[in-house]
Amino acid sequence: MLRFREEHLIGGVARRLKRGVDSGMNPGEVFSRVQDHVIASARAHVEREILEAFVDKVAATPEGPLHDVLNALCDLYALSTIEADRAWFLEHGRLTSTRSKAITREVGDLCRRLRPVAGDLVAAFAVPEALLRAPDLIGEQR
Repeated sequence: MLRFREEHLIGGVARRLKRGVDSGMNPGEVFSRVQDHVIASARAHVEREILEAFVDKVAATPEGPLHDVLNALCDLYALSTIEADRAWFLEHGRLTSTRSKAITREVGDLCRRLRPVAGDLVAAFAVPEALLRAPDLIGEQR
């Protein structure tokens, strides 16, 4: 789904840029007019790249507890990314409302499954204490 969104958005940007330049508009003006589409395309590209790198790293991790946690985190990333842009996926026929609701439920389930290791994850990623908005939510009193 992330690859489809990226390719669709990039194709749309290319068509808009070409149409503007072909009509004789100043290229800078054309770019300014499609800047929101360029930014959306860039975001979609980065999100897809992150997911693919994440999938590769999980696949390279030996079976065991670490693999299970990383796999759940990867699923959470993928599903929460789709959930965050579900309107786009709905508008483009890639998601039904029933499936959208199922994704939201699964995101909640994954968060609950990962809750017991949240403190370990924060420590593993070396998140500075000053950046933690609600440290008591991860089970550690500070």
